[in-house]
Amino acid sequence: MSLMTFPGGRVVPATVLADLAVRQLTGTADPAAIRALAPRDRAQFRFWVEVLDWALTTKAVARSELWVRRGGAGGPLEVVLSVTRMQALAQACVMARAAAPQSCGPEIAAAPARGAALRFQPVAMVPKGAEGFAAEPAGYRGRDAVRRADLFDKMDRAAQRRGQAAPFSPGQVLAGRSYAALAEFVSAGGVRCSSLEGRLGGGGAGGLDWIERHAQAAARLARMQARIGPGAALSVRRVRPSKRAEEGGARLIADRALVDGFCLQGQSLGDVLLAHGWAKSGQNIEALRKALAAALERMRLCA
Repeated sequence: MSLMTFPGGRVVPATVLADLAVRQLTGTADPAAIRALAPRDRAQFRFWVEVLDWALTTKAVARSELWVRRGGAGGPLEVVLSVTRMQALAQACVMARAAAPQSCGPEIAAAPARGAALRFQPVAMVPKGAEGFAAEPAGYRGRDAVRRADLFDKMDRAAQRRGQAAPFSPGQVLAGRSYAALAEFVSAGGVRCSSLEGRLGGGGAGGLDWIERHAQAAARLARMQARIGPGAALSVRRVRPSKRAEEGGARLIADRALVDGFCLQGQSLGDVLLAHGWAKSGQNIEALRKALAAALERMRLCA
């Protein structure tokens, strides 16, 4: 493919993006050319820079395959990376990032659509002695399991890097993840044969059991949504105009919209602010974090 075509954007030759990506690594890229890129072109350029950095770090490619110096060390830099090679490296990078850790075993295949994932060790309570119980690893053949990373993990890692306390308590995180799992289960219940239980149960007792489980999950989801309440996480009247968006189009952010955006739609606190016309400032993000923590604490009683 010689052209990168994006709806609503300019048509940029892929060779130009590859050339810019290589020059960005060497520190010879033209800042004006990067600024002139359309937003989606710029996103593609940044991704290719990450790919090339990964390829050099893992020794998937040699420097001589990316650029050469004509006339010696002080000569002009010439990019020799082809678009075909660039796309092959990008695919290899995506698959490498999607691979499960070795401790999980080969049964968990690489899945780019899974997104960022974390490994964990399943634990089960087993009898210990006459009356006691103890927690022991329960992974298949002692292996780790993998789960998809979410925004709770991202915010927790960011707080650890800054040396700060966790933004949410374990109970609040459990409430948010339980809410997301319930919403997914209930929303899939209206599709015929969308569940393995529905296919196996048929029209007999198994199907009735699944209907009961679905009804119980829907009732529990409704209780959690009721615990969120009709309050507002950020009200326009309670914040000075200087803290709102520059365009003045800030809208009220309801607690329900905040919880659904964060837990169900994968929107960060900054994304929620921008979606409602607010400025993405540290003060506004902290206000949303406190409001989200309060809502999750209320939901924790139903989790």
